[in-house]
Amino acid sequence: MITLQPVTKDNYNECLDLKREKTDFVGDAYAVLADAYIYRDTSLAYAIYLDDNIIGLVILDACEKNQLYKFTDLFIADDYRNKGYGEDVVKTIIKHFKSKNAKSIQMQVHKSNEVAMHIYQKCGFSINMVSPWDDDFWIMEMSLDR
Repeated sequence: MITLQPVTKDNYNECLDLKREKTDFVGDAYAVLADAYIYRDTSLAYAIYLDDNIIGLVILDACEKNQLYKFTDLFIADDYRNKGYGEDVVKTIIKHFKSKNAKSIQMQVHKSNEVAMHIYQKCGFSINMVSPWDDDFWIMEMSLDR
């Protein structure tokens, strides 16, 4: 079962051990954790667990402004890629935000990351606009009907 747990001193080193050969779209564990630290006022890094094993990382935006929640820097470690976990991870993130009474969820994806875009669209996200800070990225959004 896929679950999300905040990155803490107890799982930090295990998170750093996640292996990633290709970092075309999302950085490695060090980069993701550095981003989370920089934006720590509004965001928190979460370890993605498959049962008791950490298989990836994601940054979840803790800002509740307008009940719009965001996530960034989602990655699954190489040993767990192409095994169908991506969709389950995205569904777990959606469930997490629903528990926070989110009205909508936004995320960014590189325009050429076709695999990720397919997963996000399959989970209910649609392309909203080109990212205002980098036109190589789409902003995708999902409205959560209550």
